[in-house]
Amino acid sequence: MKVLLVYCNSMLENALPIGISQLSACLKEAGITVELFDTTFYQYGEKSDMENRIEALQFPPCPLNFRDGNMEEDFKKTIEDFQPDLIGFSVVEPTFLLGMRLLESAREIIIKNDIPVALGGVHAIIAPETVVGYDLVDYICISEGESAFVNLCLKIADSKETSNSTGFWVKKDGTWIKNPKAPLTDINNLPIMDFSIFGDSYLSKPMMGGMYRTISIETTRGCPYNCSYCGDHTLRTLFRENGLWYRKKTTEKIEEELKAYIRNYNPEFVYIMSESFLSGDINRVKNFVDMYRQFSIPFWFNTRPEDITVDKVKLIKEVGAKRISIGLEHGNEAYRKKWLHRKYTNEQFVKACKILKEHEISFSVNIIIGFPDDTRELIFDSINILREIKPDGISTHIYNPYHGSEMREICVKHGMVKADLIAEDFFQSDYLLQNNSISKSEIFGLFRTIPLYVEMDKSEYFRIQAAEINDPSGNLIFNELKKEFYKLKGWK
Repeated sequence: MKVLLVYCNSMLENALPIGISQLSACLKEAGITVELFDTTFYQYGEKSDMENRIEALQFPPCPLNFRDGNMEEDFKKTIEDFQPDLIGFSVVEPTFLLGMRLLESAREIIIKNDIPVALGGVHAIIAPETVVGYDLVDYICISEGESAFVNLCLKIADSKETSNSTGFWVKKDGTWIKNPKAPLTDINNLPIMDFSIFGDSYLSKPMMGGMYRTISIETTRGCPYNCSYCGDHTLRTLFRENGLWYRKKTTEKIEEELKAYIRNYNPEFVYIMSESFLSGDINRVKNFVDMYRQFSIPFWFNTRPEDITVDKVKLIKEVGAKRISIGLEHGNEAYRKKWLHRKYTNEQFVKACKILKEHEISFSVNIIIGFPDDTRELIFDSINILREIKPDGISTHIYNPYHGSEMREICVKHGMVKADLIAEDFFQSDYLLQNNSISKSEIFGLFRTIPLYVEMDKSEYFRIQAAEINDPSGNLIFNELKKEFYKLKGWK
């Protein structure tokens, strides 16, 4: 049995992915031959998210290299050379239409060779109804794939009936059979992830102004929180009869995986994949730290401000915590609490950042602009907090209304987006909401100047506001300010 996995990924976003790496390991453990087609380094859009964020002064310049070749032609050649028995696409909503474009490009060879196609990933789980209209898709995975997809592959290999496959919607004679979800995976019983399918060059990742061999580890799956712009609450609801959506790996399992990854890939940096690594009891952090002392490889993770305490920070500092990403998301406390369901106060947020500064741990802050009813004044509440705490990095994202989120439902209800909109990857170069209280041009202007507002003196605000305008005069001022900003930050 041969399976071609297709990783539909945003351009140049080369953090080693948990999902498809884990899936490859499970397939190989079952004796299935795996080949990967990866879109990461193909230039299928004008500019990548990373390029646009570098231009918006969120990161210092770093090497960014696309591969040669035509993505669609290379995909067809991969099918011809590998001759798979099944093609499996892994997509999230931003890359769903990319996957369907790629699938359509291979229509002739797929039909000629009668190759079945399965589609999985978070978007397929949350919104399978958006997939059924694509006639080349035969299976929609509505569960985690580690067991469900492997079982489907084994059925196909043994020429068994697949229409009753748990965890899938299955197309039979033009009709979709909607089978129940599969039980959730016990993440402590999974095989070691297979990063080998990505190749050695994939490990080189920009981090803190340098390029480092970086591996990813999963310490938790799911999220204990209920942010309105995220689909985790929906996933928890969808699987409430199949197990706990939020799961934690044991320290022993994490240690086993780390030893294997260090032995196989010799990493210089570790990216801990967790929605909020410091959440929960301090004893879990202590156990991790005691285990990690044997490695002490620099690591980076995401966490929530309310999970940051002096005691936890002291512990992680001991074993190599180098960078933390914290989600502020919105600086207006009332808006954040009412609309985003993030209940920490601005005082708590500032206190958390001060703890990191006192312990000399580098941190970046994530904010999102362009939510429903967002305004310039509200966005400046975010800017003012950032001015106060002066983080080492700022990651600004333009809001995208994803399926499964409460915020998307609000957008649809108020006519800001159409109900059938697919929130595809626009690489921070588009804004999808219509009839909102802030315009697309205002969003773009603030997106590229927020670091200037944060780092420069308020006496420069008049120039910075002029630099928001994307015209010859505004661009000239922006480029002047950019040079001053680079000098201020010590960037080259």
